[in-house]
Amino acid sequence: MKVRNYYFTESILTFIFVISSIGLLSKIPLGDFFNPVSKMFGDFQLSDVVFSHIRENKNANEKIVLVNIGDLSRGGIAEQINILRKHNPKVIGIDAFFRKPRHSSDPEEDKVLVQEDSMLVDAFSRTQNLIIVSELIEDQNTSKIETLKMSHPMFVQHAYTGFADMISEGRDVFKTARECIPKEKIGDSIVLSFPTFIAKLYDEKAVEKYLNRDNEIEIINFEGNIDTRTEGVSGNSKTTFFALDAEQVLNEQFEPEIIKDKIILMGYMGSSFTQSSWTDKFFTPLNANYVGKTYPDMYGVVVHANVVSMILRGEFIDEMNPTLNLSISLVLIFFFIWFLTFCFYVLKDWYDGGSNIVTLILVCFLMFLNIEIFNKYNFKIDLSYLMVATFLSGNLVEIYQGVIKMGYITIKEKIVTWNNKKLKSTEQL
Repeated sequence: MKVRNYYFTESILTFIFVISSIGLLSKIPLGDFFNPVSKMFGDFQLSDVVFSHIRENKNANEKIVLVNIGDLSRGGIAEQINILRKHNPKVIGIDAFFRKPRHSSDPEEDKVLVQEDSMLVDAFSRTQNLIIVSELIEDQNTSKIETLKMSHPMFVQHAYTGFADMISEGRDVFKTARECIPKEKIGDSIVLSFPTFIAKLYDEKAVEKYLNRDNEIEIINFEGNIDTRTEGVSGNSKTTFFALDAEQVLNEQFEPEIIKDKIILMGYMGSSFTQSSWTDKFFTPLNANYVGKTYPDMYGVVVHANVVSMILRGEFIDEMNPTLNLSISLVLIFFFIWFLTFCFYVLKDWYDGGSNIVTLILVCFLMFLNIEIFNKYNFKIDLSYLMVATFLSGNLVEIYQGVIKMGYITIKEKIVTWNNKKLKSTEQL
């Protein structure tokens, strides 16, 4: 019993040292020393492997059709809408801004621009269930959403608006788009995101289920991409959504039933599908190169399509409560340290090799468990802290036992010796 209590006490002290050490290590500014490694792994999550290489392709979501607006003028976009409208789509969503009426100092050019704006307004006025993307504007001082930035009133007077909902720094620092915002409160009003509003116009019950989850942020359950591969550009890992290029629509090179009663998402997907572009393009978990990503793999409008499809299918990703997640991780870390402490005293010279083997097996098991749970149950558990602690615990236990504890014992013995000498000197006087 005394031996067990001794191991338990030692484990508590070692646990405190290990957690403190990891906390201190995380605060050390390493500058650019580990930049290549941090850039390669800093934006990586184990769930990316599931999305890009493990899950099988879903059947194409036939409810959604993507349309490329390419480099078309407003007149060209108006013509696309008029052609699509003839075939009775249920919803048309446009992932593009029309900030203001256009003018030119050249009278002839100005006449053309004004006419194109009028054509677009006319096309919008004739379209039912039309929604145009807007943008959330945040107050820099309070970090609260202050208002919505929309296209010019002349263009949105005949349309609904929904804000772009992706949480990503993708175009600036090349972070992966993984999450979205279903709704936002502005003043006393609740406004819906662009894909949420589109899904609502198509299937209100599906959106009710989505919003009843009452999550401020949702993890996007990515289903697929469109194939826009060209030589020298990384290939998309999956192809799910049917897409029409700009000229295909203008030349009506499609079957009418492809459009009838469908959700049409219009947005920029390169000048054409044969000329890939980085404009409005993001890294996603579907990127074939999930570590050390090279090229953004998905246009913004395709990300919106994935969110809409997730809502309509009702296939959401749940996440363990962060507090519960951390609590479980700390408990498991303690038990692992208890086991390593026992091994340190029992294995002695065999500890180094034995602890490394056990650590490697356990980290691999945790990775496998994390991937399997996410793949089979759409449930995300953050085991990163547990895996880091597991990886470092073997050496940190040895440092505690061989340096911290022995240092403490040595200092304590020297203090006792010094006190004894001082006491003898006093007695002799």
